[in-house]
Amino acid sequence: MQNAEISSRIAALLQAGRSKQEIYAELRGNAGNDARLAYLLAGSASEARKAQMMMKNRALILVMVVQAALALFAGYAGGQLLGGSSGLWLALFYALVPVAFAAGFSRYLAAAFNVYLLYTLIRLPQLLEQVMAGGLLDVWQLLLALLTLLLTWHVRRGLFPDFTVTLQVRRDASGNYIFAD
Repeated sequence: MQNAEISSRIAALLQAGRSKQEIYAELRGNAGNDARLAYLLAGSASEARKAQMMMKNRALILVMVVQAALALFAGYAGGQLLGGSSGLWLALFYALVPVAFAAGFSRYLAAAFNVYLLYTLIRLPQLLEQVMAGGLLDVWQLLLALLTLLLTWHVRRGLFPDFTVTLQVRRDASGNYIFAD
């Protein structure tokens, strides 16, 4: 089975009210790779979890849109120093990342949440260096990054509780995949 087939089958079974553990047991032989099946299953948010986290997810999307707007202005200002039409291109390039994350968050893609967490954690040392060098704007950037990181972590844990801190699918002591729903 291809990922799209497995995902649509998982969505249909979740919609029918089946638990993720039952779905895993049923599809385990047909999906080929157990780890891939477990990741697809853990990355599928139930409708109840989507409804529970809807307002927080919308707040996260709003934060991403605000970051995209700020990136547009920063990119345009930086591009104006280079001259020509580079201001427009740099503004669009800077805004592309937050817009892509907002699109992923709005579609409830677990990969978007996981990649954002990794992206922000990788950026934190650079932001800390900038804060140590001085500047009030750098402090605000760091504060915004930390608050967005915490909000993203909270929303992802609410939507996809089957991932561990290391972004792997949870397992029990004997190595079997376990699911919360």
